[in-house]
Amino acid sequence: MTTKEFAQIVGGSHIGDPAPFYGFSIDSRDIKGGEIFVALKGKVHDGHDFALEAVKRGAVAVMLEKKLNLPEDVPQILVEDSLLALRRFALFKRENFKGKVIAIAGSAGKTTTKEMTAFLLSKVGKTLKTPKNYNSQIGVPLSVANFEEGADFWVVELGASQKGDVKSLVEIIKPNIRVITAIGEEHLETFGCLDDVVLGNGEVFYGMKEEDWGVCPHYVSPCYEIPNKLTFGGDDFSAEDIKLSQEGAEFKVKGEKVFIPIPSLAVVENALCCFRILEALGFDWKRLVNTLSDFHPVEGRFKLYKKGSLLIIDDAYNANPPSMRIALKSLSHLEGYKRIAVLGDMLELGEDSEKYHREVGKLCASHFIDLCLFYGDLMRYAYEEALKGGCNCKFFKDKEEIKSLLLDLKDEKTLILFKGSRGMKMKELIEELLKA
Repeated sequence: MTTKEFAQIVGGSHIGDPAPFYGFSIDSRDIKGGEIFVALKGKVHDGHDFALEAVKRGAVAVMLEKKLNLPEDVPQILVEDSLLALRRFALFKRENFKGKVIAIAGSAGKTTTKEMTAFLLSKVGKTLKTPKNYNSQIGVPLSVANFEEGADFWVVELGASQKGDVKSLVEIIKPNIRVITAIGEEHLETFGCLDDVVLGNGEVFYGMKEEDWGVCPHYVSPCYEIPNKLTFGGDDFSAEDIKLSQEGAEFKVKGEKVFIPIPSLAVVENALCCFRILEALGFDWKRLVNTLSDFHPVEGRFKLYKKGSLLIIDDAYNANPPSMRIALKSLSHLEGYKRIAVLGDMLELGEDSEKYHREVGKLCASHFIDLCLFYGDLMRYAYEEALKGGCNCKFFKDKEEIKSLLLDLKDEKTLILFKGSRGMKMKELIEELLKA
């Protein structure tokens, strides 16, 4: 396709001579050569300010909302709204795609489920997936715009912080298989309440056709009236004989042995969800289950590191109440180590933040975590509850103090879980510990 043809599809004005292009980028630093640079106006930065840099790095054209003084041999595609134009092209790509699209929404486990689904589907056909955490109103259309139409499967993660977000993305990707991984308290500052979380994630089922399938946890199944539905986690499709060790999670589903090298109860739920997705697509998941022994976690999602006698679990990508609950429960199942939880604030929970942090403190006590280190203004509430419950715990305002305490544990056989919202930057502690 040429830039001129692209401009016609998105309804833009083309300035300059047409040129072939090979994808899209919204970050001038990520230009590899041959892309159209899409200038987006953000809350902090305006992409128009980086258009020339993008050209210098190899962008063959720029899509923008105002004409710029760029080299004459660089086509400019003028549109009223760059993001809307990108959405239009993503929709064009979807309407011309002959394969299957799997959309994955939910309060927790989206990325791991996306990665695991793509991993399994890659064994039966050419599979593309949204990269990194590209699950936003920008990330999804950008990913789809860059997808190859010749693939067999597109696996797309859908993020949401308020009602309408998932629907907006579903309107572009029109999924064949629509998935909810889990429902729980998330982004309550913008969703408002748990009922709205249920409704917001349920938008993944918007506009379903008779031949489409939905997959969701059994506990929220009554909330969604859809034509074709598979559930997981209930009596009809659940995991049995679950064992966690530092090597990973071992369990059975319908008598079939499963091993995944991630020591997390959450990954068990993710696997159940993936098996149902495969069923909805018409595949026998039992024929693929053995390949999961080669599946590895995404960074920041229960990834294990060894440092001397320390085992470090990096689950620090993000945190909300449901993901915090299952992480602490997983830690409690790992025996043979002194178990330490290093927990940072869960952000964006609105007026009930104190309640959910106090719940964390109670869980730390009831799960018999050997030592809990709490960091952040909100985690003070967790500390107070953990202390009441007889938990061995400390509260910190300074990460350096946490690091010093952990470094003194070098000679002990210790398992350390790190978890907190992205804004708490718990990853910094992990990096410091691994470097020491």
